[in-house]
Amino acid sequence: MPHCLILAPFPLVIARHGGQVRATSLAHALRHAGWQVDTVGIYHAEHFPIEERGAHDIVLTDPAIFRRGLDDVLFLDFNIARAAAADPVLVARLRALLIQLRPDIVQVEHPWDWLVLQHALPSGPRPRIVYSSHNIEWRTRPPMFEWGLERPGSADLVEATRLLELQFSRAADLVLSISDLEADIIAAEAGRPVSYVPPVSDLAWSGQTVHDTYRQATWDRRCRYAALMGSAFWPNVEGFFTMFPDGLGSLARNERIWVAGDLGAAIEGDPRFGDFLTLNQTRFHAWGYIADADKQAFFNAASCVIVPVTLGGGAKLKMADALASGRPVIATSHALEGYGPLLQDVLGRGVYVADTPEAFRGLVRQALRGGLAACPPEMKQRLSPQRLSDNLARLYDCLLAPVDAVHGLSRPSAPP
Repeated sequence: MPHCLILAPFPLVIARHGGQVRATSLAHALRHAGWQVDTVGIYHAEHFPIEERGAHDIVLTDPAIFRRGLDDVLFLDFNIARAAAADPVLVARLRALLIQLRPDIVQVEHPWDWLVLQHALPSGPRPRIVYSSHNIEWRTRPPMFEWGLERPGSADLVEATRLLELQFSRAADLVLSISDLEADIIAAEAGRPVSYVPPVSDLAWSGQTVHDTYRQATWDRRCRYAALMGSAFWPNVEGFFTMFPDGLGSLARNERIWVAGDLGAAIEGDPRFGDFLTLNQTRFHAWGYIADADKQAFFNAASCVIVPVTLGGGAKLKMADALASGRPVIATSHALEGYGPLLQDVLGRGVYVADTPEAFRGLVRQALRGGLAACPPEMKQRLSPQRLSDNLARLYDCLLAPVDAVHGLSRPSAPP
């Protein structure tokens, strides 16, 4: 049985945020294809609860490293990886794991842990190295400076990030990109092929049992709702207020926005929510965390799914769930980035794009009043975990073959 070790800047026992979801979906896809998969997270103890730690995780405990991360949150993962790479004990722990587990492939999520891995690789024959790029990190940082997150030395760290990503994309045996646009950019900058491996959604599995909890709630409350799902990550909050800057007064009294995940509480806790508090409280409901098994029920009862994202890199994972939901999807152009080959034939036919508050809110009202067609069923096939499993198995079989055949697999064709 071939063996892959996944190295990440976070634990992978429970997938809560987008990076964890992406890495976990890749691990599940490889296991489904018959691979043994182990994971190693490298992170600070203060960032994740002890019950989420994996058996092989390498956990930093120095309080100074934690304080540095809080002081410069945009480069938290970079600073932690630098600290780990400079610690001979932690490097030796990773080297011992590599010797013990003897993986055929080490798959590195994001570029940061390449700093540690390149020091930990044992002498002699080494495993194949895969760089799994979630987004082009150095490009995502400067737009966030406008929120007061720039620090002295931030420009130097942006350049250091650029050089790290370039070095790793050239050194790895295979580079995966979550985005079709970024795959082209990385390939051009690194001068090598890059494989586009788009996100998938668990909603695309067939045979799911779906309950009526949320549909019953709409009957009890005599309302219709637009579904929004996300974490409390600040770009998600900013996206909501960018598209609804004047509150929810444009919705009728029986029309709602229902939010699943930590995003709902983050929106309610933002001072801008209080600017139109009376209107917003009557048209907004935060459900909090809902289990993966309940996501389809949450979407099924909705009139549409909205993805008001205006910042960030890569391909947004919440978009994959929206597209696989079977409902009309209203999104910004930015939210659709990275999904190009999957969406070309459904724009205006299940997927609707708006980049101004007026246009976005107009589409939401239209969907709530039954005026938008839903995403066609074929979207589920395009976002199927089975498809990801097949694609990864094909790529990794080529990577382990005596003759390197990966160069012919730089980009799958657009889906039928």
